[in-house]
Parts: sequence; C-alpha cells; structure tokens
Amino acid sequence: QGSEVALRPRAWAGTAALRHCAMAVQLWMVALGVSMLVHAGHLMMAEQHAAAVASADAEEVGFDPQAVFEVLFGALIALWGGIGEFKPIRIADSKKPRWESLHARHDFQVYHGRARHLRPLIEKRLPTPPDAD
Repeated sequence: QGSEVALRPRAWAGTAALRHCAMAVQLWMVALGVSMLVHAGHLMMAEQHAAAVASADAEEVGFDPQAVFEVLFGALIALWGGIGEFKPIRIADSKKPRWESLHARHDFQVYHGRARHLRPLIEKRLPTPPDAD
C-alpha cells in the first residue's frame, strides 16, 4: 500500500498537467491571432506610408486583400482560443431558485414561533377590515 500512496499524487499531477496543457494551447491560439492582427495593421500602415511617399493622395489607397484576410483569420483564431472548453447544454438540469422566491421556501416557514404571542396585541390595535358583502 505504501507504493500506491506514493503513486497517487503523480497520477493526479498528470491530470493537472493535461488541463494546463490544454490551457496553454488556447493561450497559444490567442497569441497567434493577436500577432496576425498586429501584422495586418503593420502591413496596412506600410501601404499607406508607401502610397504617401509615391503621391500626395494617400486617401485613395484601397485595402490589401492579404491584410483583410489576416484581420479576419487572426480575429477568428484569437476568439476561438478564448472560448475555452465547450460543455453540453443539459435541459434536465434543474433551474436555480430565483432570489425573489427564496422567502417562500418551506425551510423558512415558522409555524410555532414567538410571534404567536404578539397576535393578541396586534389585533387590539389594528382596525378590523370591512366585510366583503
């Protein structure tokens, strides 16, 4: 049994390492997407600078299809890396009770409390409601 106890932490550390590895892959995807976005921005700035040097009309320069592709693909990769783990939607899961209805739980109902001794005092001071004839 001594060898089993010594091996358990190593097995648990392996599952933690797998979780860490999965998270590292997602961070890697986010970093790749952000670097593609930065590269696309640098490419567009270089095109505008080159157009400004070539002529005074730098406003007529269109977008490079490569830069547009890098922006779209980089954003897709960065967003996909930030999603995390996909979990199934289970309809059978019970809904959490809303805070508005927590006062009506059966655990909070007091049937034989100290307030029953206050009823005669309250009835003497409050007027009786009219009959609903």
